[in-house]
This record gives sequence, C-alpha cells and structure tokens, in this order.
Amino acid sequence: MKKGSPVRPIVHDPIDLIPTSCDVVHTPENVIVDLPISQIVPYHDHLFRLYEGDRLNDMVESIRENGVLTPTIVHKIADRQYEMLAGHNRMNASRIAGKETIPAIIKEGLTAEEAWLYVVETNLLQRGFSEMLLSERAAVIAAHYGRISNQGKRNDIERELLKLEGREADAKNINKNSRKSLADEYGLSSSTIARLLRINKLIPAFKERLDNKIIQQTVCVEISYLSEVEQQWLDRFLQTYSIKPDLAGIHMLHQKSKASSLTEEGLQTLLLNLDREKSRKKTYKSMKIPKSVYHRYFESKAEDEICTIVTKALELYFQSEAGNGDK
Repeated sequence: MKKGSPVRPIVHDPIDLIPTSCDVVHTPENVIVDLPISQIVPYHDHLFRLYEGDRLNDMVESIRENGVLTPTIVHKIADRQYEMLAGHNRMNASRIAGKETIPAIIKEGLTAEEAWLYVVETNLLQRGFSEMLLSERAAVIAAHYGRISNQGKRNDIERELLKLEGREADAKNINKNSRKSLADEYGLSSSTIARLLRINKLIPAFKERLDNKIIQQTVCVEISYLSEVEQQWLDRFLQTYSIKPDLAGIHMLHQKSKASSLTEEGLQTLLLNLDREKSRKKTYKSMKIPKSVYHRYFESKAEDEICTIVTKALELYFQSEAGNGDK
C-alpha cells in the first residue's frame, strides 16, 4: 500500500456498513443503499399488525430527528422493485415522517422459506411473543415447525437480525427447532402448540374474528379442520346470516368434511336447521321469592310440597284470569 493511501476498513458485519449519507456501500455479501420507498412493496403474506398510537408516533418522531438507524431488509423481486422483509414499521413511519428513501440491505435469490423467516424472526425479536395477537403467535409457531426445514440457515438469519439490532447472538437467542425447546422458551404446553398450529391453518377472515374475540378459540380450532374452500363457504354464510357458530355445529361440519360429503348448500342447511332448533327450545329462569313470602307460606314445607302448592296456586290464578276475560 502506498504511503498516504486511505486505509480500507475491515468489515465484520453489515451494521458496520450503515452509511451516514445516501451513498451506496458494496460488500461481498450485502448491499446497503438508500432505496426509494416507492420501489418497495410490503411482504405479500405479512400477517403482523403495524404499530399504532404512541409506539408509532415515537418512531415517526425518532425518524424525523435521527433518520432510520437500523437498515431494513428487502428482497429484490424485479428490476427496481423490492419486497419488504424486515422493516415494515420503519417504512410506514418513514412515509408518515415525509421520507422518500429508506436504508436497506438487499437480498437476492432467497427461497420462499428464507424470505418468510426474515419476516417472522424480525417481528419476534422486536415485539416479543407475548405482545402478539393469537394469530400472529400461531404464525410464529408454524414458521418454526412447518415452513423452515434448514435449521442452519434459520440460525444464520437470526444471528444477522440480532447483530443489526445491536444484540449478541448467544445460545439463548438462537432457538432450537424442537417442540420441547420451543415450549420451554415460551412457557407453552404441547397442547397449546398444537392449537396454535391449527389456528395458523385458518383463512384470514377467521384469524381476524379470533383476534377480535368474535369467535371462541375452541370453535376456531375446530374450523381449522375444514379445507380452505370449506372455510370460505362458512365465511360467506356468516356474512349473510347473523348466526354465531358454536362448537357442536362446527364439529358436525368437520365430520361431514372428513367424509367428503360437505357441500356449500349442505353447510347452510345444517347451520340454519341448528339455529332454528335452538330458537325453538324454551329457556328457563330460576326465580327468587321474597323472604317474607317464604317464611309466611313455605318455611315448614318440603321442596316437593312447595312445588305442588305453587303449581296449584298458578293454575287457580290463570283460571281466574281466564274467567274474568270471558265476562
């Protein structure tokens, strides 16, 4: 190296490459650049809610004052077009703050599983499992068990995200892809994990109903056994009729689905008949009589004797009322 030549910095991690200006920085593994927000679209299957209220306002104010300190991660899907993987909230807050560009690390050639993992792990690291909606928790659990087959790649992605957050990637941060370790990590039972895996099979309409507590979790788990098309039939039915599905009715649909005998018309007929049957059933209410009446007439009487007296008294009363009506 010639005397007086600038020293080329040694880069150990992408975080070291975050520019203080809008210059593009090239590395062997990543490209960090201020991308126009107009060229970035949200992840096509983004299941996580964006920040609202004070949390969003604080982020907007921070970006106005300091810019986006941690780069987002995007996946190149076409020329000058990118899909957001990690940074949906930063992008939303940047728009509100009036920013036209956002710092981003560009990923190319990711598999669908790897792209999805960036989305899931980012939300998990930033929010924490307990802050998520039930459907969001289900998505995280399903990602760990069903959609990621390469555990080594998963650990690499987790390490990268942790470093970008300025956190150490130790053994506690890197999860093991086993049911026991995940259950231990989140304090979940095996049955809870099983329910979350079922919930993730719901179509978006039922995930929304579940998160908004419109339908009970046990009913939603039963709905998850219906195929996607059958769930769409049920969704259309519930939008048309003001009927709240119960566990017994959905279980009947599940059984018909297993037998491959469920049709949209049959679904409607079954649920409408069940609703009519419920409306025909009489509801009984227990009633209390004043203490003074009890002490005056029934204190020394047995329960069956009290019932007989009340029945005869009511018969006499209504006979008298009927007689007065005929006059």
